[in-house]
Amino acid sequence: MNYHYWIIRFVPNVARGEFSNIGILSGRDGGDWAVGFDPRFTRSHGALSSDLRELSSWIRWFQKRVSSHATASLDGDLPAISSGWIGHVASRQANTVQFSSPAPIESESARDAVNLLFPHLVERESARRRRTLDRRALRADVRDLFTHELGYRVGSDLFVQPRASIGKQRGAFDLLRTSLGGDRLTNVWAFNVATLENLERDIQSWNFLVSRLRSDGATVSRHDAAAIHVAADVPIEVAYDAPTSTREAAWRSDIFEAAREAWSLNDVAVLPFDDYLRNQHDSDLFTV
Repeated sequence: MNYHYWIIRFVPNVARGEFSNIGILSGRDGGDWAVGFDPRFTRSHGALSSDLRELSSWIRWFQKRVSSHATASLDGDLPAISSGWIGHVASRQANTVQFSSPAPIESESARDAVNLLFPHLVERESARRRRTLDRRALRADVRDLFTHELGYRVGSDLFVQPRASIGKQRGAFDLLRTSLGGDRLTNVWAFNVATLENLERDIQSWNFLVSRLRSDGATVSRHDAAAIHVAADVPIEVAYDAPTSTREAAWRSDIFEAAREAWSLNDVAVLPFDDYLRNQHDSDLFTV
């Protein structure tokens, strides 16, 4: 069947003409529509931070709008999605978000068209490997994901390196997220670091802290916010960069496998780093 598709672009600097492809929209008038987004590599740590938060909100709105197109024309509250409606949205978003001109594509469905085009025009998995992944870089990537793309605010519902106290034991997590649905603790681990002694010591210390938390819960200090108590069954998740370095490979592998064993015993949800980021998008703002 004949469909059209639009490339959705984020344009942080209109004057300079810089942009990143962040999404694909496909559909046909009177038929089905689908959209996919990946804004992961549009992050900025300066004046554009507010733009990125607005982008996150806009993506959520647009996804919900596309997902509801099948019922929009029936309930009468919203206009059905059409090429004309897309043109209207594009004219309103002519600065930070831009749409390409529509182009034809043969496909069985709008979703199939998005799935076909997305890896070639949007997805940028290789971009993450431009630098060595140490813990500081992993932490920054996860923090930016939650703040710039998923709408969290540091000091409000996202806390960086909160301190946990269990009896006489003290330790830290990388992130604490709070919501009406409950608290969630997150740590990241990089297994391709140069100094394995420090890696082994740090992981063993953290795993002991987690084992104590699983028995007694913990009091978590949130810097400027009031301390809270987290229950022993609080969700804890780990995102890791798996060992690939050939330097002291046997020792590095032993540290990794010992960590995985401890995480399993302590009911820690574990994912490779890229899969962790992808899962956050899948659950919040990746595709509809």
